[in-house]
Amino acid sequence: GADASVFENVDLSITSEFTGYDKLEDIGKVTVLATAKEDAEGKVVSELADRIAEGENGTIVCDVTPFYATMGGQQGDKGVIYTDGGKFIVDDTVKLVGGKYGHVGHMEQGMIEVGQEVTLSVDKTNRMNICRNHSATHLLQKALQEVLGNHVAQSGSFQDGERTRFDFTHFSPMTEEEIAKVEEIVNREIAAGLDVVTNEMSIEDAKKTGAMALFGEKYGEVVRVVQMGTFSSELCGGTHVSNTRNISAFKIISESGVAAGVRRIEALTGKALFEYYNTMESELQELSLIHI
Repeated sequence: GADASVFENVDLSITSEFTGYDKLEDIGKVTVLATAKEDAEGKVVSELADRIAEGENGTIVCDVTPFYATMGGQQGDKGVIYTDGGKFIVDDTVKLVGGKYGHVGHMEQGMIEVGQEVTLSVDKTNRMNICRNHSATHLLQKALQEVLGNHVAQSGSFQDGERTRFDFTHFSPMTEEEIAKVEEIVNREIAAGLDVVTNEMSIEDAKKTGAMALFGEKYGEVVRVVQMGTFSSELCGGTHVSNTRNISAFKIISESGVAAGVRRIEALTGKALFEYYNTMESELQELSLIHI
């Protein structure tokens, strides 16, 4: 995709309206395009353009988009942007200067031009997998506080369609018993079928609700508070499942140290977790045959 710097001189009044909290498909107009090509030395050169043609790589900005851009640890959406005769594959979505959402990918068929009306369609399966992992992370943080103590705070996170990664403050490696207890709590709240409710409110009202915020994070005057029953309440701009039951199940696959006083958990949910169990079962069966 195009280097983000090529968008720095684009009119700041050109922005993208995000509609992806409620929609996975929407109609938008192309406002800015950039192509990305390799020069003779193999270096990628990006430049603004009027069109992206078949076979070219680039970035598309639209006035409206249901694609979530990589922010707050959540990976950007993948999907397709269509015209009557064109098909652009979106491999990633990024936040650009001035509130623009850049859809990074390649033109698989036809051509897309500035000013053209397009249909933007998010990969539903990938989005749902990301939502499962992101919502599970909220449950995980609260469970860690219950098991390890209120000193636990998020130090970083990343959620994509495959797994969730959560960094948190803690002074020592977790014991097997602590890991098992955290898993038990998260899966209990998944099975409880907690409704996931999102409300927009002032930062002051959000603080009064007791919603957790990230230390050092800059928030605007209006924030989104994501509540999962009475169990979890956090300030968060990401996308989530509508009910914790949609997460299906939760499994911690690793716990390790990444810095002084910072631990990291990697975990699986949904389909990825069942694939993990199937792989483990196959490996155990192979090992058992070896020892017969």
